Amino acid sequence: MDKLRWIHLSDIHFSGDEDYEVTRMRDSIADKLKELIDGKIINFVVVSGDLVYRNGSYDAKLKKFIESVEHICNISSDNLFIVPGNHDLKRNQTRTVLLEGIRKENFKFERDTVEQLEKDFKKYKSFFKKVKLQDEDYLYKVEKREGYNVFLMNTAFTAGTDQDEGKLVLEKNLFYDAIKQLKDQECSINIAVGHHPIACFLKENQEKIWNNFNDYNIDFYLCGHQHKGAYSYDLNAGRVIPTYQCGSGRVDDYATVTFLMGELDMNTKKGKITPYKWLVNEECWTIGGIDGRKAVSGELEITLERFQKSTVSSFEDEEVNEDEFRRFMMEFHEKSKYFVNEETNIDPKDVFEKFSNMKCNKSVEKHYHSLCRYFPIIDEIMESTLLTPIERESIPNIIISEYNKALGKADNGNEIIELIVENIFQLYKNEFDYSNSILKTYFKILVYWSIYECDIFNEKI
Repeated sequence: MDKLRWIHLSDIHFSGDEDYEVTRMRDSIADKLKELIDGKIINFVVVSGDLVYRNGSYDAKLKKFIESVEHICNISSDNLFIVPGNHDLKRNQTRTVLLEGIRKENFKFERDTVEQLEKDFKKYKSFFKKVKLQDEDYLYKVEKREGYNVFLMNTAFTAGTDQDEGKLVLEKNLFYDAIKQLKDQECSINIAVGHHPIACFLKENQEKIWNNFNDYNIDFYLCGHQHKGAYSYDLNAGRVIPTYQCGSGRVDDYATVTFLMGELDMNTKKGKITPYKWLVNEECWTIGGIDGRKAVSGELEITLERFQKSTVSSFEDEEVNEDEFRRFMMEFHEKSKYFVNEETNIDPKDVFEKFSNMKCNKSVEKHYHSLCRYFPIIDEIMESTLLTPIERESIPNIIISEYNKALGKADNGNEIIELIVENIFQLYKNEFDYSNSILKTYFKILVYWSIYECDIFNEKI
């Protein structure tokens, strides 16, 4: 298998009483999928929850819709991966009372409690068996395939109130029993699927999920729930793990009607997700539907960090000519012409805490370790009597200014550092006789020094 491809649908919300706009859009999905696939092999289809609206009718129309997607994508029911959403359960007083007692950190589930909460998915489970030809008897499950695995999560297990956000609870023992099956799957692509974004869980549970995603080789997470396409990159466990969120499958005043098509090269472990958005007035599909600067082209690039060879191994031995760096510093002071900036935000923090807060990956820490040995040269020049107090502030203020410009334009600290360096490089590249690579390294040393001095990186992304 050279390529891994999938289709991702979510929040399709069948109600049994669809109006013209919904019916028109759904009927057109088949034609769009046929056009996009056109001989390509689709390996699996994900439907990430909320198959119906408010635990409504899992009727023949819904079954026919699901089966039509299977047929068009030419997959068997084994490669249709479905998880329930908060609309796929029945709300009742017993559930509400149970949830009030459950929603707290470190709650320990007993089997009777789990079974009681699972009863509210009865209609969903019945439909699942009809389309999958097997029982849905799990909260968390690993589906192993050749070259890839899918980790299924019932994130709606403790949903069912009007205030679910940030209050969902993980059944940690069952979760761990399932995900640890991926421990020896480091050579495979591992995809987690749930209905809710991880941020919908209790804070302590979020940390447990990301820790296990990191330790048990999850490469990215697919979800829905918020009815709008989106992406995010979590670094809380030490490795960047993306979330790709699908929009809605129902036309209304709030939703962005979207489905996603993903593709990964099995050799390079790089690829893309292409969102397709329904235009209500024009009654057709177009590329788009994911918010964010990374998706402005209509495609969202995927790079699985776990498989990428480290580009920083040479950083640890990176050498800078100290005398030349001193000359550069003096030249830079001359070129900067006493740059004056707004008041500096001083908030002393541990450097590596700052890297974590700003969602930097490990390569930044390694590069910092390599280059921080040149900080004394900067300090020596900054404290020199050759510079006036105003001159000493010039270079830090340039970096602070570029940091403030970059802060709202990037999703993590890695990107912010690269933007600062690139912007300063573009401003001053014609002022120096050094090679481009050397000049960028010098600017990066200054950026790292500014982080150390607490001039920048004092926020939390």
